[in-house]
Amino acid sequence: MTASVPGTSPHTAEHAVDVLRYSAFTTDPSGGNPAGVVLGTGALADTAILAVAARIGYSETAFVTARDEAARRYRVRYFSPRAEVAFCGHATIATAAALAERSGPGELVFDTAAGEIRVTTTTGDGPPRATLTSVPGHSRPAEAVRLPEE
Repeated sequence: MTASVPGTSPHTAEHAVDVLRYSAFTTDPSGGNPAGVVLGTGALADTAILAVAARIGYSETAFVTARDEAARRYRVRYFSPRAEVAFCGHATIATAAALAERSGPGELVFDTAAGEIRVTTTTGDGPPRATLTSVPGHSRPAEAVRLPEE
């Protein structure tokens, strides 16, 4: 599904942004994990990209900010309605499916704030499928904190 969402930049007039809406991890569009995908940001400033993500309202929206189509390599940034995040698995799957619909199946490389992500896409009888190995997670021991009793 595609929708136009106006985004504003403090230095430019209003822009129309084509937003693709995908549901990852399902073949039913009303299920799965919804994610917005913007395949081209043009000259949008970060504040405008954040405003678009906020208007979409999904937990994350992926924005393709640069591309080398011959190498099938893309710079992808992820935004929640409130801030940029380093990585989002379901938005990565959604972005890969959108690109596979337009450019065909095969391997894609996404450069993200969390590192390089390789995604393999396939097409067949149904919607495109994407497979990836997620970036390593980061954790640290929890600090001991006494919670107030209710």
